[in-house]
Amino acid sequence: MVPKTKGRRSLRYANTQEMPEGMRRLVEASTAVAPQPTAARAYRPPAAAQPSASGNAAGKVARGRPRHVPGEMNKTEEAYAAHLKLQLAAGAIAWFRFESVKLKLAEKTHLTIDFFVMTAAGDLEAHEVKGFWEEDARVKVKVAAAMYPFRFLAVQRAPGGGWKTEVFS
Repeated sequence: MVPKTKGRRSLRYANTQEMPEGMRRLVEASTAVAPQPTAARAYRPPAAAQPSASGNAAGKVARGRPRHVPGEMNKTEEAYAAHLKLQLAAGAIAWFRFESVKLKLAEKTHLTIDFFVMTAAGDLEAHEVKGFWEEDARVKVKVAAAMYPFRFLAVQRAPGGGWKTEVFS
């Protein structure tokens, strides 16, 4: 055992032979039987995230989502930006910007539009790109569509290629 040198209360034994008998037995017992690594264990959320009686009514643990970094596109948004660039080159749209508009829906509740688009006719549209729709995101878009005079479109990849859209009015 290596002697400890830091701290006032550290033990200063050069080896286990200098330790008192009871302490020596504890140290030897703890180092003699080292647990062997077993098969990889399944992920279990920390105890704070476990469902409890004080949790929500359904007793469900929230599904983890990757944190969005403002100003950075995910792969689905990058693919949709490429699609919008093609539409811009073809003249179908006049302009688009990524995350340029943030709408206030309520106190401490905002919606940052993924792509704000101006059509060739001059109409403004808010395009919300999703790989999978969570219920809270759908509610936010519906509330924003009721509050603001823009056309709101939910955009997802279509099976087999292309994009499918859902219009919120």
